[in-house]
Amino acid sequence: MRAVKRKIMDMTVDELKGVIHEAISEDMEIWRETFEIMADNKLMGQIRQADLDRAAGKKGAFVAWDDLKNA
Repeated sequence: MRAVKRKIMDMTVDELKGVIHEAISEDMEIWRETFEIMADNKLMGQIRQADLDRAAGKKGAFVAWDDLKNA
């Protein structure tokens, strides 16, 4: 989204349409990526296996999200 925050009431209709279009485009890209992952049977199998390993407490079989995001 745009770095400059403005009140909706201060925007023109065209500016507001642009903001809405940008937000929808970003959401569509996120969904597109999600569907690509879901369509990849091998990747989905790896995700399911990681979930099973986590539930079973096999700490060496997966990398925890907190460890990844804090690396």
